[in-house]
Amino acid sequence: MINSNLLKSKMSLKGYDIEKLSQATGIHRDTISNVLRNKTLPSYKVINTLYYELELTAEEGKDIFFNTKLT
Repeated sequence: MINSNLLKSKMSLKGYDIEKLSQATGIHRDTISNVLRNKTLPSYKVINTLYYELELTAEEGKDIFFNTKLT
């Protein structure tokens, strides 16, 4: 499960909505929507593309895509 609130926040800060991010990355808008709604986990290719397009730091990428808490 990803941190969709943090991802949405980073999208907003960069001026992206789902449609604009889809156009900028070539990722289908339904894929982005499903990732944001936690209906599907993103593939490595999707994670990598979003990471670079949104200019995430390593820490932000970890917090968004790998936020599983180990107990």
